[in-house]
Formats: sequence, C-alpha cells, structure tokens
Amino acid sequence: MKKTTTKTPASTKARGWRDLYILSDSTGNLAQHMLNAFLTQFPPGTFTLHGKVFLQTPAKIEEALADVAQRPGVVFHALIAREAKARVAAFCAAHALPACDLTGDFVSFLEHHAALHASEDHTRLHHIDETYHARIRSMEFTLEHDDGLGLDTLGRADIVLAGISRTSKTPTAIYLAQLGYKVANVSLAMGIDPPEQLLAVNKKRVVALIIRPDKLAEIRTRRNRGWEMGDTAYNDPDMIREEIGWVRRLFAQQGWPILDVTDYAIEETAARVLETMGLGPGTKALR
Repeated sequence: MKKTTTKTPASTKARGWRDLYILSDSTGNLAQHMLNAFLTQFPPGTFTLHGKVFLQTPAKIEEALADVAQRPGVVFHALIAREAKARVAAFCAAHALPACDLTGDFVSFLEHHAALHASEDHTRLHHIDETYHARIRSMEFTLEHDDGLGLDTLGRADIVLAGISRTSKTPTAIYLAQLGYKVANVSLAMGIDPPEQLLAVNKKRVVALIIRPDKLAEIRTRRNRGWEMGDTAYNDPDMIREEIGWVRRLFAQQGWPILDVTDYAIEETAARVLETMGLGPGTKALR
C-alpha cells in the first residue's frame, strides 16, 4: 500500500488548495487529530475541512467522491481496505487532485517488519470488549470523583489531581479518563483544611496543579463576567498571589509533584501528568 500522490496542474499550484477532505471508514478521529496537528503550522482559517466518515461500502465512497468532485480539494484518507484505497487513488489521479494516504505506509511498514499480514477490519478500531468497558468504568469513576466528590473512595483512583479553583482539574481528569485512567480531582481553598482523605492518598498518585497568578486572575475575571458579577476576592490579583503562595507551601509540605499548567492545552497537561507519574502509552490500553 503506497502513499498516493498526484501531480497538480501549474495553474492550480499558483492558486493553491484551500479545501481539505478527510475520508474515513470509521469515525475519522485519527485523521482529524493528525490534520489538526498539521494545521497548527498554518495561519488560522487558511483551510476548510470537510469530513466524510463511515465510508464502509463502495456506494458510500462513490457518494463522498462525488462531493469532492463538486468542490475539488486535497484528499486525505484513512481507509482500511486496499480496494477502497485504490478507488480513492484512481479518482484523485483522474481528477488531478492531490491525495495522501494517512495510514497505508504505516500499516505496510508494520507488516514488513513484523512479517505479518494486517486485517482489513474497520470494526476493530472501536471494538466493544473488556478494554472498552474498563474505559467506560474509568469515565464513570472520574465523574463520580469530580471536584471533591467521592472522598471515601479516593484511594481507588489511579491519579488524583489537586489544586485551587480554575487550574484545569476537571477537564484534565475527563481527558485522562478517556484514556482509561480512574481520576479524581480535589479543589483546595485557602483557609479550609484539605480533606483528610486526600492527605491519606499515596503521594505517588497525586499531582498538584498550579498556574501563574496573572493568568489565573484573567481566567477568574472572565468567569465572573460570564456570571454577570463584578470583581470579588475570587479574582483579585493580590488575593490570588496569596492563595497561590499558600497552596504551594501545602504542596511542598505534602511532597506532591507540582505541575504548572499555565498556557497548556488540556492534552498537554494530561500528557505531562502521565509523564510526571511515570505513566504513558502502554501503561494503559489506549483506544
């Protein structure tokens, strides 16, 4: 399965392509994530993405390709079946459209070096098996242990995130839960003793989240405005600096590793949490 590319007419090269198509026989999530990563290197709004998913029959593929013909663009595909790949490649060659197979080269590489033949079963990607059910249980656990809930079973968590308000605890916990980790998060407030259950958790399972004071003030002010509230101690810069100083001392006393999440996207925060704990791909079955 070789990556298919086509020559682009000189006039088209001068104009440049702005419509990008993603063709997938499943959810298209893999291709979407790959494209999103690539597109970060270009100015926002440069490209228009068109997703064509669940192309699991020849008729569905033909329907998607007909749409591409109506508004030509660059075609990225993540299809399992060789016949489907060949059909898309032939179409793009006939219409002088650039095409890129996002999965073929990688599968061929593994086939060659593992001396194995890959199946062409698109249902395996999202197979409902024990791994899937375990991931669902992790998500349920995380929702039941959000923002200090479920303290009596806090010790069952794979990961416990601790931090003051608005340090990305909940979204990070939910993201990690989707990777199969049971995550709890506990919000801390200056002047209130941390829950005994949190202090009793194995220190190796706790990651303390912190954020730069000016950034936190900005986030909290935005939240107050969303609630149609004026300025309060909650978003006062001086109070925030005092609050962060207090929580840093608490983290040091407990010996918890501190992760500064300032300007991190949720995905990067989650990855750094796993790195801090010595976890990562292969530690849990990632689907």
